[in-house]
Amino acid sequence: MLMTKTISLLFLLASLLLGKDLAAQTFSLEDCIDAALKNNQQLRNSELDMAASAFRVKELKSALLPTVDLAGQSLYYKDLPAQYAPASAFGGPEGEYTKLSLNMRQTTTANLQLSQSLFNQSVRTGVKAAQAAQEATRLQDGVVRENVIYNVTATYYSIQVLNDNLERLATNLANLEHATQINGVLKENELVSANAHNRMLINLENLRNQYENQKLLLSKNMTQLKNLMNRDVNDSLAVQPFDYAALLVMPEAADLSQRPDLQLQQAQIKVAQFEKKNIAAGYLPTLTNTFSYGYTGYNNAFGPFTPIHNDWVRSSYFALTLKVPVFDGFRKQNQIRQKETTIQRNINTLAMLRANADKELEDALSTYRSNKTLWESNKKSLDLAEKLFASAGGEYESGITTLTDLLNAQNDLTNARTNYSTALLNLKLAELSLKKANGTLIVKP
Repeated sequence: MLMTKTISLLFLLASLLLGKDLAAQTFSLEDCIDAALKNNQQLRNSELDMAASAFRVKELKSALLPTVDLAGQSLYYKDLPAQYAPASAFGGPEGEYTKLSLNMRQTTTANLQLSQSLFNQSVRTGVKAAQAAQEATRLQDGVVRENVIYNVTATYYSIQVLNDNLERLATNLANLEHATQINGVLKENELVSANAHNRMLINLENLRNQYENQKLLLSKNMTQLKNLMNRDVNDSLAVQPFDYAALLVMPEAADLSQRPDLQLQQAQIKVAQFEKKNIAAGYLPTLTNTFSYGYTGYNNAFGPFTPIHNDWVRSSYFALTLKVPVFDGFRKQNQIRQKETTIQRNINTLAMLRANADKELEDALSTYRSNKTLWESNKKSLDLAEKLFASAGGEYESGITTLTDLLNAQNDLTNARTNYSTALLNLKLAELSLKKANGTLIVKP
């Protein structure tokens, strides 16, 4: 009868722990990462930035294409402008001037003008600078993507460890509850003292409190994961258990130049260099080809569409315009010097980032190896503590060992389980940090 109650209690505790998860949709780590990347607002903004940078490149390229303008004007003089001319030009005496006007009151024009830039180095280097900025925007998206993956993975691992710990706690609780029931029977038959029984009840209550604290921490981490995935906090969600075989695989090393932060800094240097070239291109001449074709109508009275004799005078011309910069007050020279300081500052930052990356990788390797050893040691201690507790429970039921020995075994198991869970989480986080340090956190296509 007592064994039946114990088994029922074990199933009850397991159902309390797993009942919600059984009804919830189980997400793999990859599922969680995909959902977070799809729904992250910062990444959505990055995608908009990339789209905007692509349109910026197209905008600058359009300056290399011909432009066509259609212009029309109707001009009516209320007071005709006049000017003086030598009277001798019209048969008059020398030294005298005649006031005359050659304008008509109404002038109507319509022109179609085609312009094509033949040489403009500023436009060409501007396009290259915009393309470099577009690449920098893409790399910035990679940095954001890496941070999202890191946060989701770290939270997922924490949930896995808490689930693992809660399952062990549930088993530990059931075993201690079973021992407490036996001890209660012994107390009723005056085979153990009330103090001894109360001591066991205190240990049982402490274990229950630890279980509740772990459940609360699990709930907070689940809320954090749902937030990262942009899911409603009331949604049911479960994670997969640990694949322990994966713990034995050392993350692959990689070239540090593949790290998104280093690539982004290199792209920023490239952008600044193109911007410097774009400013320097302002010293070069520009050559533009223009063709114009139009009609002009004149009238001495107001009538935009009724020229004299209904005659629309046709005109057309072809022009090559060469513009050579001579002096701009040292504006471009100072702009170039500003860009040179920006380039040097970015180069210094890149050197600093590389040095930090080397140190970060070395620290991550050392931390991973250390936590791997600690996890293996704590795993052995936990296996041994579980065997000792099971043995102590059986011996206590048989009256071979004392209550003190049973409680000591239970405390050893609690400590071993806590140490193991901590070592397990530290190992997975060290593995995650190592992947980020060597640039393999984001899988390259």
